[in-house]
Amino acid sequence: MLGAAGQASIALDKPAGSRLRVSRMKNPFILSVAAALALIPLTSLAIDEIHILPSPVKLDSSKKNNKGNTNVESKDIAYSVKVTSSSFKEVTDVTVKYNIYYQVMELGQKGDPDIKLCSGSHTIPSLLTNKAVEFETDPIKLEKASLDAGWYFANGASAKSRDKVVGVWFKAFDSTGKQIGEYTNPSSVATKQKWKD
Repeated sequence: MLGAAGQASIALDKPAGSRLRVSRMKNPFILSVAAALALIPLTSLAIDEIHILPSPVKLDSSKKNNKGNTNVESKDIAYSVKVTSSSFKEVTDVTVKYNIYYQVMELGQKGDPDIKLCSGSHTIPSLLTNKAVEFETDPIKLEKASLDAGWYFANGASAKSRDKVVGVWFKAFDSTGKQIGEYTNPSSVATKQKWKD
C-alpha cells in the first residue's frame, strides 16, 4: 500500500493469473475533518457583524457661573449611538454596553487630572439587516473654569482648567453573552483603560 498523509492511498492487489487491480481507499483523517466542519454552526455571528457608531451631542446650552474671582462654565453632553447589523438574519436581544472615560481637573489642582467613568447599557429587542437602531447614553457634565485676570494660585497651578472626554469604548453582546461587536475611539483606549461591565 502506498500513501501519504492527507492523500488517498492506492492498494495494489495482483493475485496469480489475474490482471492488476487498482482501488482507491478513503483516508479516515479526511473523513474526520469533514465531519468536524459539518458540526460548526453556520448561524453564529462574527465579532464584526454588529457595527456601532457613536456621535457626541450637546444636551443643553452652556451655563456660566461666577463665584468671586472664579468663572465656571458647564455643559451636559451624551452620545447618540447608531447600531446596525450586517448579518443575513434577524438578531434579537442585542445588548450594547459602553464605557465613557473623561478627565476632570479641578481649578487649582496640580499634577495629573482624575479619570472618571460613565458606564451603562442598552438592549435592542430586534436588529434587522442594515436597519439602524439608535439610542442615547447617559449624560456627562463637563466644566471649564478660570480665574479672573490678575489672580493666580500660590502653588503654581494653572489659572484654567477644562474637563474633556478622553475615550469611548462600546461592546455588543448577543442573548448568550457572546461578544459580536466592538468600537473604540481612540483605539488605544482598550490598552490604557480598564473595561467595566
